[in-house]
Amino acid sequence: MSFDSVTFWLFFAIAWTVWRFAPFGTAKLITALLSLVFYAWWRIEYVPLILFSAIVDYIVGGRLVQTECLVRRRLLLLVSLVMNLGLLGFFKYTPFVVRTLAPWLKDWGAFPETPTFADWVVPVGISFYTFQTLSYTIDIYRRRIDVAPNFTDFLLYVSFFPQLVAGPIVRAKELLPQFLKRRRLAPEHIQQGFYQIITGLCLKMVVADGVATPVNFLFDEGDAATASVAQTWIGVTSFGVQIYADFAGYSRIAIGLALMMGIRFPETFRYPFISQSLSEFWTRWNIPLSQWLWDYIYVSLGGNRKGAGRLYVNLMITMVLGGLWHGAAWTYFIWGVWHGVGLAIERVLGFNGTKHDRPSGARDWCVRLFRMWFVWSYVATSFVFFRAADFETVWIIQKKMWIAPFTEGLGEWVDYRYMVLWPLVFAPHFLRIFHEWYDVRKGRYSQVMIVAASLLLLTFIRRIQNQAFIYFQF
Repeated sequence: MSFDSVTFWLFFAIAWTVWRFAPFGTAKLITALLSLVFYAWWRIEYVPLILFSAIVDYIVGGRLVQTECLVRRRLLLLVSLVMNLGLLGFFKYTPFVVRTLAPWLKDWGAFPETPTFADWVVPVGISFYTFQTLSYTIDIYRRRIDVAPNFTDFLLYVSFFPQLVAGPIVRAKELLPQFLKRRRLAPEHIQQGFYQIITGLCLKMVVADGVATPVNFLFDEGDAATASVAQTWIGVTSFGVQIYADFAGYSRIAIGLALMMGIRFPETFRYPFISQSLSEFWTRWNIPLSQWLWDYIYVSLGGNRKGAGRLYVNLMITMVLGGLWHGAAWTYFIWGVWHGVGLAIERVLGFNGTKHDRPSGARDWCVRLFRMWFVWSYVATSFVFFRAADFETVWIIQKKMWIAPFTEGLGEWVDYRYMVLWPLVFAPHFLRIFHEWYDVRKGRYSQVMIVAASLLLLTFIRRIQNQAFIYFQF
């Protein structure tokens, strides 16, 4: 049930009406059931998995608050970890593990032929709701939150449809208290919700889908070897634009839908392409996931409390696991290593590059812009690992990006027309600089103008092409 379909908006009209006008206890129960219907729209077989995860963590959470025995509490936490990560590991990583081990296991007769797993399906959203339910149990174990008042509230927390299949990951401390009583729906909720939805749809349908052609040409159609240097850079930059527009667009829609129901979700992206260091980038990019990895992996491993050497190991483990969370492939593993190495180097150099006061002059401006360009180049290079299907493609593209310009020149600019969509992502980032450095505020009617422009673009794009959303992979 895609967000740009008539079916979804009929579904949302029903869900919104129930949420606003039914008795609140009944509204929560029906909304939880509707969320399961929304999830079953992909495949009904997925529903028992999310119900199992919800039941396990609801029971474990209840038992945790009833016992003070440390051993028993650790065993209960272990049950939650094994059950949730076991399901995630089985469905998401079994093909990866088997393909990796198959060459060695052939000698033992285990796999005469490497399985293809052609029909293997990863349940939609399993990575998101697994992390969401785990955060609930871990926070109860750490005595940071109270247990959910009833199973209906907890099931709604786990399955709430606006963010079920692709985030953002919302902590129990942020969402469960909003289910305790019906929140007043103010006019600004509707206004801001509409703004988030329209701009999110524009990012998804105009930008993310619009730049897909040069991205697919470079990564999917086997043309990386024949692409010119210019085409390679256009394809890689377009993928950076695409992945941001895709993630940020979906998140905006989810935030807007929730706002229209009186529910607030955390901010997901905060203009990441104006980051002046990799550390800052990770405070602006997919913020709920970054904070989850920080709180539940990096801090749990000891953070920076056990010496410099352990700090770098913890950083590397955290980023590698973050990479593998996105996908089960060695390219995602290297993507995590790439970011872990970058963060470690920044720590070694004692550099975070976070300067957002008023620049002291032209030189300061240039230094900051150079830092932004450097971080963007580092991140764009990592996006190649994120998108490429294999290391052969990665190597071809990296050579085209960093070696071929000095040996081949730029070559043909066949896909330059798709660059006209880049400003829809980069221009707001550039304007954000003036807000953060000079405290320049948006004009009174800026949101109205942005919504009007978004509606015009959506109308134009839908008239000339009808591309589906990029579906939820993680």
